[in-house]
Formats: sequence, C-alpha cells, structure tokens
Amino acid sequence: MFTRLLVCALALSVSPVLHGAGADTHAVAAMTILRAHCFSCHNVEKKRGQLDLTSREAAIKGGESGPALKPGKGSESPLVKLLAPGVDPHMPPKKQLPDKLIATLRGWVDAGAPWDAGVLKLLTRETKADELKALPASYTPVLAVALSPDGKRLASARGNQLLIHSLGTTNRPPAVTLTGARDAIQSVAWSADGRWLAAGEFRRVLLFDAKTLQPFGTLDQPLAGRATAVAFTPDGNTLAVADSPSSAPGLVHLWKMGDEKPFASWTAHNDSILDLKVSANGKLLATGSADKLARVWNLATQKEVAKLEGHTSYVQAVAFGRDDAELATGGADKEIKIWDIANQEKKSAFQNRSAAVTALHWTPGGTNLLTVAEDGSASTITDIKRHSGEQSSAPGTERKLSSIGDVLYAVTATPDAKTVFAGCHDGSVYVWATGKVATKLEAR
Repeated sequence: MFTRLLVCALALSVSPVLHGAGADTHAVAAMTILRAHCFSCHNVEKKRGQLDLTSREAAIKGGESGPALKPGKGSESPLVKLLAPGVDPHMPPKKQLPDKLIATLRGWVDAGAPWDAGVLKLLTRETKADELKALPASYTPVLAVALSPDGKRLASARGNQLLIHSLGTTNRPPAVTLTGARDAIQSVAWSADGRWLAAGEFRRVLLFDAKTLQPFGTLDQPLAGRATAVAFTPDGNTLAVADSPSSAPGLVHLWKMGDEKPFASWTAHNDSILDLKVSANGKLLATGSADKLARVWNLATQKEVAKLEGHTSYVQAVAFGRDDAELATGGADKEIKIWDIANQEKKSAFQNRSAAVTALHWTPGGTNLLTVAEDGSASTITDIKRHSGEQSSAPGTERKLSSIGDVLYAVTATPDAKTVFAGCHDGSVYVWATGKVATKLEAR
C-alpha cells in the first residue's frame, strides 16, 4: 500500500525520548520523518534512483536526478519539492505526507539541514511489538477489504480495528468490531470454506472463527515486519503471509492452520511485498513488490515459475485471471499489465492512467477486472484484448465508476461484479451498484 501502507502511523509523531539535552529539535523531527518515510527505499543497499538518504553527505550528492538536499534552501530541495500534492514523480509514491510534516522538513532544510546520527541510531533500533504506542484516533484508513464466501458479510480493516459488515438487508445493522490488533491492520482474508478469517498487522496475524467471530489464535513467529498480505488456499488448510520488514527483503511464509510455526518460508523479493494472491486452483502464488517485479510461485515446491518484469515502479497489486493462466499487475507507474504466466509475456496493457494503481480484483473466470487508484478513481474492465506483438488497438472495455476524490487502498466485488466495495483513506468503505456510489459503509 505503499498499498497496505508500509508507513507506520506511529512515526508521524516524534517520541519525547529522542529530545535529549542539547538535541537539535529540527534534526530530531527530520530524522524521524526521513527514517519513517524515506530510508526504506533510499539507503546504502537499495538506492532507488541511485539515491541514498541515510546520510547528509549522500543526500547532498543526490542520485540520478541530481542533489536531493540543498541546505538552507528548503523550497528548492527536491527532497521537499517532491512531497507536494500532485507533483510527478511524487514521494512517497503511495502516501501523501501531511502538510505539517512537509513544513517540518522544509524548516529543517532552511535551518541548514543539521544531521543527528545519535537520533538515527535510536530510531533504527528494532521495534518490539510490545513497544508499539496506540495509533492516533484520527488514523482510520481502510487498508483492506474482503467479501465472505457466501457474500453476506464484508470484512474491512479500519485502522487497528476489523469491522464485519452484514450485507443483503435494507437496514444494515451496525458493524461488528473485532479488536486485538496493536497496529494498523494491513490485510484481511476469509477462507473459501467459511471456517477462518485472518487479519495481518505488525509482526502478527490474528485468526478468528469465521462463523462466531471469536478469536482463534495468533501467528507471530517468525514474522519480522508487517503482514502486508494474507491469502488462504482454496481448501482453507494453508495460509500464505507476506512478511515485509522495513529496509529488508520481502518474505513469504506458509502456515498449516492449527500450527504455531510455518512449514515453509522463503525470500521472495529484494524489497517489501505489497500484494499476494493464491490462484483459484490452489497451485500458484503470485507476489508483487516494491522491487518493481511480480513473481509467480509453485505452492507445492515454493519454486519460482515466472518472473514478470516491465513495471517502472512498485508493483502494488496482483490478481489471477482466466483459468489461472493469466496475471494482472498494477503499479505505482500508473499502469495495469496482463501477463501470460507460462510464457512470461505481456499480453495487454492499460497505460497512462490517472494515478498509481493501488489494488486489483479479478472476478471468478476472469470476466471482470476491478481496479482502484490513489486519486479515488475506480473502474471495471471487461473484454480484454490479448496481443501477440505491439498493442495497436484498445486493450479492453473500461467502465469508470464514480470517483471518490480520496485515496482508495483496496477493492473486492461480488462474483458478477454488480456490486463493488473499496476501502478509502477517509475510513469508509464505498459501495457501487450499477456504477453509482449507492452506499458508504462507516463505522457506527
């Protein structure tokens, strides 16, 4: 997110512990912001765009686009300029920093960009789960949504609460609120057999009995980061979890339901995993990552069967399509690509979209492809045309749904795509029926 926001809301405020005697308040605030929002992509090992921001010297030196930091000139420093709403490219790619944080960074640069390595050392100390502070009450984005197998309930991750909405009745009762998460819930999934409900957060996956909604257990070892995506196999016996530690490769873990530890784990990407899906036949697993790649894995052997290259920025969404032979990928580069998995070839592409693609959902049989974006736009795509060479005609039929005007993070739909659900930054789930926003599900 990123989709499922890899940005920790806790980092939006500066801990009083860091304000030691003699500490430069500009430096303390700036180090906190840079660590939370920039270092995961721009460090000594990754250097996205050949830019390292983990030292003052490296930031001044800059990367492919020149110096990122110009001490004393906040308004002229790309480090500050690229944070403004609407700029392209925009940083962070999947997140709009609050005006207050941008102003803080600008003031820090205007003050000469003083650096504090001591503060950074404290910030880089590994955060323990029991050290997490409460999320701000105002932080309530819906980062994940999932429709129950019978279509009667919708699970939505709103901040650190999991809401269960009853559907199919005119007068919907208030949502049932499931608690227990310590951090923002990044991912949600129901098992197809109707037994389980899983919700991923910071270093934990919460499990619930899907029928009674009572807690069933917690998976935590060996999770090292946020559980940015979760998905059950069709038989409901195995749960796949995307484990995305900060500034480290993305991992996949496979758990047998009822076991405390995974029976398989592997490094899937060189960067955070932003989405993960299991194919309808239960044989394949797809992952999309901040390393600009999508990969497809054999679930039985955990071996890679396809490496899909072509996006120029983060792959934030993946979805299996027709007969599990195709994969749709959506990126921060504002493109949706359709791939033939066996041949690892791009068969179609939807380019020059209005904003970064944040989530995809392909209905059973590959008939309807649902997409949402960070500018609040949403669409249903049908009749996708496959091309063996360069694409010369329209890639498919796209029906735009009414735009929301705020970031949409997640999407799902009924099997016939007549009803579409999307999670929004404003804390609501928007529901489209026949293309119009018919309902807004809110926490009540």
